[in-house]
Amino acid sequence: MKGKYGGPMPVDDFYQALYQDRAGFFARHGITHVRATYLYFTPCDEHGEPVTIRDKSGRPMDGYVGAGGYRSAADAYDRASAAPLEARPLFRPPNL
Repeated sequence: MKGKYGGPMPVDDFYQALYQDRAGFFARHGITHVRATYLYFTPCDEHGEPVTIRDKSGRPMDGYVGAGGYRSAADAYDRASAAPLEARPLFRPPNL
């Protein structure tokens, strides 16, 4: 499946558009997971002119591999817990 966002736009605007699609397109179509995702983009300046991204040695870069999303400690705890927690009544001390 392909998606397209118009441009040029600042990176923050692109991330916001992608985030809004989470609640829009993805939610509307029941998409809850994705496998390997390839993102093709053309870096440009504020006028829309293409720019070349270079590594530390000055060679042009043709891509990168992201480290993945942030996983919270709460997610790790939920996956690690063997049994669900039991609901217990709330203890309230007697009025004195």
